[in-house]
Amino acid sequence: MLALVAGDGAAPAVGIGRCSIASLVFIGFWRTPYISFPAAGNLSLALLLSRLHGCRMRIAELVIENFRNLAMVELRPGPGVNFITGPNASGKTSLLEAIHFLARVRSFRTTRPQQLVRHGSDALLVRASLAESQVRLAVRWSANGTQVRINGEDVRTLSSLARFLPVQVVNAESQRILLDGPQVRRSFLDWGLFHVEQSYYDSWRRYDRALRQRNLALRSKDARLSKSWEPELALQAAALTRYREDFIALLKKTAEPLLADWLPDESIDFEYRRGWPQSKSLEQAYTEGRERELELGYSLYGPHRADLLVRASGMEAQHRLSRGQQKLLAIAMLLAAAAVMHEDNPTILLIDDLPAELDVTRRKHVLDQLQRIDAQVFITATDPAALPVAREQARWFHVEHGRYREVV
Repeated sequence: MLALVAGDGAAPAVGIGRCSIASLVFIGFWRTPYISFPAAGNLSLALLLSRLHGCRMRIAELVIENFRNLAMVELRPGPGVNFITGPNASGKTSLLEAIHFLARVRSFRTTRPQQLVRHGSDALLVRASLAESQVRLAVRWSANGTQVRINGEDVRTLSSLARFLPVQVVNAESQRILLDGPQVRRSFLDWGLFHVEQSYYDSWRRYDRALRQRNLALRSKDARLSKSWEPELALQAAALTRYREDFIALLKKTAEPLLADWLPDESIDFEYRRGWPQSKSLEQAYTEGRERELELGYSLYGPHRADLLVRASGMEAQHRLSRGQQKLLAIAMLLAAAAVMHEDNPTILLIDDLPAELDVTRRKHVLDQLQRIDAQVFITATDPAALPVAREQARWFHVEHGRYREVV
C-alpha cells in the first residue's frame, strides 16, 4: 500500500492544497536499502520548514515495522476521526505509541526504546507520508542508535521533526497536568507555545543556556560570574513570561465554552505564577536571594520555576473534582491548546481508551467536540459500542494479535 519501500516506483500523488511544497526526494537510512521517491527536485529541510504555514500535516499513509507486537502494519487513516478497536493487548495503544515515536522520537509509555523493538528483531522502523505537503518522515531505532530523516535530509534536532508532526496524547496519564508538580504544566505550556510562536523556542533556548551558565557559577561560588548572566536571563525571562501569559489567556478563552458544557456546575480558572515575586523584578529577586542561591548552587527564581494553577470554584481542581471530571478538564485543556495551535500547525490527537472513567454522556461530549475540530484524531477502545458515533462519521480499524484491518 505505502510507497515507502525499496525500489524505483514513483510515489503516489498527494494533493498539495494550500501548501507550497512541490517536489521531494526521500533517501533511506544508512545500512538499509536505498529508498527513493523520484521527483523533479529536492528541497532543503530549512526551506521545507519555511513553507509549513497553512499546511494540514495529517498522516496519509503509515507503515510500522517491528514495533512492540506489530510486525508489519500498513495503514491509510482518514483525515478526521479514526477509531481503533480490538481486545486488550492486541496492539491498539502500540499504534498510537508508534505515531508518537515518529513525531518525538520517544515513547509516552517507556524511557527505554529497546523495549519497543519486537521480540526477535534488531530494529524498529516507523515511516509516514503526510497529506497536502508531500513530506515523508521516517525514524529507525536499533542498538546502534536512532536515525531520523525528513525527505532525504538527516535531522539533527528534534525541534525540526516536531514542527512537521505535532502530536498530543490524551490517556490516563493526562490527568497528571492537574495532579503532578509544576514541571508537567510548564511542559504543557512550552509544547503549545513551541508550535504557536516561532520565536518562543529561541527565547527558551537562550534562557536555558544562560541559566545553565549561572548555575555553574553559583555551584562554583562565583558571585561575580553569576551576576554577569542576570541581564540576559532577565531579558529572556520577560519574553517567556509574556508569551506564556498570552497563551494562557487564549487557552482560557478557547476552553471556556467546552468547560461550560462539560462542567456546568464548576467555575474553572487558570492563574500563571511566573516564578519570582510579582512585586519585584527578576534582577531584584536575584540580588535579594544571592546568598541563598550561592549556598544552594542553583537559581531559585525565573520562568523555570513557574507554574500554571488550575482552580475549580476557587479550589485546586485536583482536590475538588472527581476523577471523571478531572479527565474532562484535562481533555478540555489539551483540546483548547490544540485549537489555539490549529490555524498554523494543527495537532494530531492520540486518544487512548477514551471510554475509561467517562460515562456515555461525557464520551459523547468529547466525541462531538472532536468531530467539530478540523484535526486528525486516533481513538482507541476495546468495544465499538462504547463509541457513540455513526459509522459513516469516522474511519474504523480493528486489530487482533497485531494485525490491522479497516472496517467498512
